[in-house]
Amino acid sequence: MLTAVDVVNAIGSTLQLSILNPANGYIVREITGLDPVNATLTSSSLAQVDGAQPQNARRDIRNIVIKLGLEPDYAASSVADLRSGLYDYLMPKENVTLGFYIDDALTYEITGQIETFENAMFSADPEVDISIVCYDPDFYSVSETVVAVDTVDGTVETPIVYQGTSDAGLIFTVTLDANLPEGFSLYNTPPANAYQGMVIETPLLSGDIITVNTIPGQKSITRTRGAVETSLLYALQTGAVWLFFHRGTNYFRAYAEEEMACAITYTAKYGGI
Repeated sequence: MLTAVDVVNAIGSTLQLSILNPANGYIVREITGLDPVNATLTSSSLAQVDGAQPQNARRDIRNIVIKLGLEPDYAASSVADLRSGLYDYLMPKENVTLGFYIDDALTYEITGQIETFENAMFSADPEVDISIVCYDPDFYSVSETVVAVDTVDGTVETPIVYQGTSDAGLIFTVTLDANLPEGFSLYNTPPANAYQGMVIETPLLSGDIITVNTIPGQKSITRTRGAVETSLLYALQTGAVWLFFHRGTNYFRAYAEEEMACAITYTAKYGGI
């Protein structure tokens, strides 16, 4: 059950909009835009063939609209005071982070930009409507998940249960305890059995710190040797499929000629609340 919403402005100040307790004067009357956003589907048709062939699918941006009633106690504040207090967080063009509390626990976060702030100045029932555009449509878990795995010289897989409803990239890190003259490989099989594999072919030395980031928009493979960080994208084998976790049980494997302790870090993503 959604119980409250945080609005965090660019300087880190937080305004909590309580849904169940209107003691602060702000009454959350309605929030729209929390459902999964619509997808834009692209297809092509062929002459004399019924139907069409799917080509591409993408989700649109998210538009969250919050309707707030203003109910001051008049002894310490007025409607103008409450409205002015919202300007510190919700002025058009400003960036904000929204935090959503489910059963009183901060569960989801999403970042957006204020599009409009509309209010009825001379109404007997004052309220404001705030439109927030979220260019990344996903809600994110407020905490990262870290999974310990080992590299293996074989086919042993580590099952990782992913709770998110949107696919999520991951960050794989390992500090090498031995030389790997031929590099290493990462594999993942999500529930849909869409096999993913990345082969990094380059000599590596004991003490190297390897980081593989498969998060969309951040994709990278780096080696830190001493104080020098070097990109290893050139070593990624042609035809590689960047790893991601899909809802359900994913089977992950890190292959190398030596067994070493590794870590996987990811943040669960949700397509709707």
